[in-house]
Amino acid sequence: MDALVSTTEEEEAVRFLLDAESSRRLLVLRAILDAGAGVASVAEAWELLEAAERVGPDSFRQVLLDPQVGLWAASLLRRLSRRDPSATADEAPLHVELGFLRQVAVAVFIACGADFRARVPVREGLVFLPGVGRATVGGDPWGTAEVRGDDGRVRVIAGDVSVTLPEKRDQDAPGWEGQRWLHARHAGMSLTLALDDLGPYAPVPTLTTSGRLSRAQFASWQHWFERMWRVLVDRHRSRARALTAGLRSVVPLPRGERLRARAASSSDAFGCLLLSEPDEDAEFLPAQLGVAVLHEFRHTLLNGLLFLAPLFDETDELFYAPWRDDPRPLGGLVHGAYAFSGVAQYWRSCGPEGLAGFEFAIWRNAVRVVLESLRNHPAMTPLGHTMIDGLAEQTEGWCAEPVGPREERLARLAAVHHHATWRAHHLQVSPAEATRLAESWRAGRRADIGARIEPVLRVDVRARRLDSFAMLARLSLTVPVEFDALRVEEDPATKVPGVMPADLALLDGDAGTAVKLYSEELAGPNSRPAAWAGLGLALTECGEREAGTAVTTHPEVALAVARSLPAPPDPVLLAHWLAK
Repeated sequence: MDALVSTTEEEEAVRFLLDAESSRRLLVLRAILDAGAGVASVAEAWELLEAAERVGPDSFRQVLLDPQVGLWAASLLRRLSRRDPSATADEAPLHVELGFLRQVAVAVFIACGADFRARVPVREGLVFLPGVGRATVGGDPWGTAEVRGDDGRVRVIAGDVSVTLPEKRDQDAPGWEGQRWLHARHAGMSLTLALDDLGPYAPVPTLTTSGRLSRAQFASWQHWFERMWRVLVDRHRSRARALTAGLRSVVPLPRGERLRARAASSSDAFGCLLLSEPDEDAEFLPAQLGVAVLHEFRHTLLNGLLFLAPLFDETDELFYAPWRDDPRPLGGLVHGAYAFSGVAQYWRSCGPEGLAGFEFAIWRNAVRVVLESLRNHPAMTPLGHTMIDGLAEQTEGWCAEPVGPREERLARLAAVHHHATWRAHHLQVSPAEATRLAESWRAGRRADIGARIEPVLRVDVRARRLDSFAMLARLSLTVPVEFDALRVEEDPATKVPGVMPADLALLDGDAGTAVKLYSEELAGPNSRPAAWAGLGLALTECGEREAGTAVTTHPEVALAVARSLPAPPDPVLLAHWLAK
C-alpha cells in the first residue's frame, strides 16, 4: 500500500498487482467453466487449456494476461450471469464466445513452439489468436477452423482455405495479419508492447478505434514511442521501469482535436491503454504521449487495487471534477485524484516555466480540490481514507512551489473558467428563485443572494469542451504562432470548436476588450453559458473584483436571472448588482 498510495509508480507494486490480476483471471476462467458445466465443448476446451499450461506454463501466463483475454473473460462471465445468455443482435453466438478458450490454448501452444491440433471457432470469417494475429478464412461466419502446429509451422484451415502463418508471426502474409509490437530502447532500458489493432473485444465500446493500421501508420506509432521513451527514461527513470513491468498493449484511436488528445483504459484489460494519435509538435509530442501513458497506467493500477479491496461504497452522489465536462460519481473522482496526482508529479519535475509550469499549476490545484472533497466523505472505506490521506500528505506542499507568473495566471484562469462554466451548465436555480431575483432586478432592489440560493444539480448533456481555456493556454505556450493566428480570426470557432474572440482576448491579457466582447455575446439570443464565466474573469482582471467574483462564484444565478427577463440585461450591470 505504501508503494501504491503514491504520486509515482514503483516496479515492485506493479508486479504485485500483476500477480493478483493473474490470479483473478484464473478465477474468472474457473467461473466460466462452472457456468458451462455439462456442455461437452466447454469440458473439451478446458482439457485443451490444461494441456497448453502443462506444455508452457510461462507462455500460459503471458497469454492469460493478454488484455484481449481479460476483456473476453469478463464480458463472457457477465453474459453467462444473465437469465438468458443467448445471443442478442450485437453479440456473437454463445458457442463462439465459449470456444475462445480454445483460442487461448492455441496461442499458448504457438508461443512455446509445441506441436498440436485444435479446432477453434470462426468469428465473422476470422480466427483471432491473442498475442499472435488474425487469419481470414471466410466461409461460414460462425463456423469452425482447425489450427495445426507441426515442427514450428502453423496453419489455420477452414474448408478449402488454408492460411500459413509466416515464420515471423508479427509480419503479414496471404490471409494473415500479424500482431505487431512497439519496441523502444534507451539508456539500457527497453519497452515492448503490442499495438492492438486486431482484437475483437473493444476495451471501451463507446470509443471508435482506428482499426488495422497501414505500415506507414504503424511506423509513425513506432517513431512516437521511441521519442516518448527517451523522455521517460531520462527524466522519470523509476516510473519508466514500472511501465516495463505492467504495460501490455496500446489500442490506437484516431487523432482528436488539436491539443485534445484522447486516452482511456478498462478495468477488464490490465495494462491496456487506448491512445489517440498525438499532435506532431516536435517539442510537445513526447511529453503529451508520455503523460497520457502514465495517466492511463495509473488508472490500470488503481483498478487492480480495487479488485483486491474496496476504496469506497457505492453512492448516487455526483461531484465536480476539474478534468471532466460532466458531473462524476464518487469512483470517478477517486480515479481522477489518483491519476492526476501522477500527472502533476510528472510536470512538477520538468521545470516551473512554459508548458510544464502551466500543467503543474493547473493539476496541483485540481488534485487539491478533489482531495478536499474526498478526505472526509463518509462513503470512503478505511483503506480509501488511507489512500486519500497519503496522496494529500504527499501533495500538501505543492501549491507553495513557484511557477512562472505567466503560467500561474493562465492556470488560474483555466481552473476558474472550467469550474464556473461547469456550474453554469449543471447547476440550476429554481424557477421561483429565478423569478424573485428577476423581479428584484427590475424593481431596483438588492440582489441579496447570500445563502438563500440553493441550486440543484441537473446534468446538462450539452456541456462540451469546458477545458477550452486550458487548451488555448497550451497553444499560447507551445505554438504561439497558432495562437496569434487565432487571435485575429473573425470566427475562431471554425478553427477551434467552442472558442470565441472574447476568450482569446482574455487569455492574451486584453481584459477590456474581453469585457466588451463577452457583453456583446451575452446581449444576444444564443450566448454560451461559458460567456458568463469569461465575463467574470475579465471583470476581475479589469479591477472590478467583487463583480467578477460574484459571477464566477455563481454563474448559474446570473444565467437564471438573465433567462427570466423579457430581454437580455446589461451583463456588466447585472454582475455588479449580484455583488451587492
